[in-house]
Amino acid sequence: MAKKILLLLSFVFCLQFVVAQTMSDEQIIQFVISEQEKGTSQNAIATKLVQRGVSPNRLLELKNKFESNGSLLGDASAIKNVSRSRVNDEKNKENQSQETAKTADNQKKADKVEAAKPTSPGKPNVFGRNIFNNKLLTFAPYLDVPTPADYVLGAKDFVFIDVWGASQNMIEAEISPDGTIVIEGVGPLHLAGKTVEAANEYLKEVLGNVYAGSDINLSVGKTRSIIVQVVGEVVAPGTYTMSALSTAYNALYAAGGITDIGTLRAINVFRNGKKVATIDVYDYIFNGKIDSNVRLQDNDVISVGAYDAIVNIQGKTKRPMMYEMKANETLSKLVQFSGGFAGDAYSEKVRVVRKSGREYSLFTVDRKNMNAFTMCDGDSVYVDSIISRFSNMIEIKGAVFFPGQYQYGEDINTVSELIAAAGGVREDAFLNRAVLHHRNLDNTIEAKAVDVYGIINGTSDDVALRNNDILFIPSESDMRGNQTVTVGGEVNM
Repeated sequence: MAKKILLLLSFVFCLQFVVAQTMSDEQIIQFVISEQEKGTSQNAIATKLVQRGVSPNRLLELKNKFESNGSLLGDASAIKNVSRSRVNDEKNKENQSQETAKTADNQKKADKVEAAKPTSPGKPNVFGRNIFNNKLLTFAPYLDVPTPADYVLGAKDFVFIDVWGASQNMIEAEISPDGTIVIEGVGPLHLAGKTVEAANEYLKEVLGNVYAGSDINLSVGKTRSIIVQVVGEVVAPGTYTMSALSTAYNALYAAGGITDIGTLRAINVFRNGKKVATIDVYDYIFNGKIDSNVRLQDNDVISVGAYDAIVNIQGKTKRPMMYEMKANETLSKLVQFSGGFAGDAYSEKVRVVRKSGREYSLFTVDRKNMNAFTMCDGDSVYVDSIISRFSNMIEIKGAVFFPGQYQYGEDINTVSELIAAAGGVREDAFLNRAVLHHRNLDNTIEAKAVDVYGIINGTSDDVALRNNDILFIPSESDMRGNQTVTVGGEVNM
């Protein structure tokens, strides 16, 4: 009997071992996520995993890998977004714990952004407004890049100081809350507030005597996190924890973008109560300028106010839609935003409909005045197409070698010049009576007989042409008309 129990326990142990071997890290993580969504407690999740054959040692390894705020495997959103660290493996675990907490906080805001996105049809489609909530265009900060030379060091930045040459050394240190690092044999060095470039010069000066004849270089491993506030007309205003490498665009992206009444043309960045930058997103879209997209610092405030004017342009432009305009911008600037006039646009005059308080007003703006005509909120601009006729065309038909349409003016102004341009008359041309069709000012057609034979021989005056004239020179067969043959005798018909 005892032998049978021992065999049964051995079988159960082997079965648990097989199950444990078949559960990968990804499967364990998905199990944890599924149970957390059901509201299962962390202790219960751990118990279920052990019952499924996952060893306590393996759970401990996963706990160390994904631990966040004392939870078993961390928040589900954090597990999905474990970031790559920029320092060695030992520091990587610490980074992941900090980044997990930050990601969980930002994930809640991201959920709020998704819930607040407009879904109802008929919303005004203003050019550029979807730039910060476009799924195909991300402004998330990319951390795996060399730290810029103008990056300002601060508390919690993790730095490497490499020494090579006559002496060899590598110093790893985290800047303390008072802005210093401590180097053995040298003492505290104040780095906070210095750019990477300035810090390198400072270290070369301070450590030059200690490491004579050696090169010294400071680089940044893990950058610190900063607190940024995004307020005003954004989808999810609030306080965001971001990497110190983040820019204003990164913060606007994290806040879900601009609302229907927010401005893209005058977004302000405040630092210590002073405005340090004004962002015009159109300048970035149309000209590729990112000068105003400043790198953020701790406690910066990004303020998005309401727009000055939304203007609609319709008709024959390359990109007819709605655009945001500043208070002093003109019709010419609006046409530029819309890509310019289309090839078939009537660009000499455009119509502007304006809501003038009680009534609508209509303005007809000449091309020469477009630079001076200032746009107002709610203006609608209409660009007509050109009319379907030619301004300099004449045509010749019939018994000539190259009938067709020709340019009127310059080299062709008379009947003889038109015939010459068409290669001359054919051998079967009937020259005594051609017909010239004139279009009068009232749009009626007048037919006029022309003696082509006399014009060619110089016995008749040449006839001047007008725009849209059509000259027809018949052939001999045209003039004879239909000919008949009579058949008689012993035929059926």
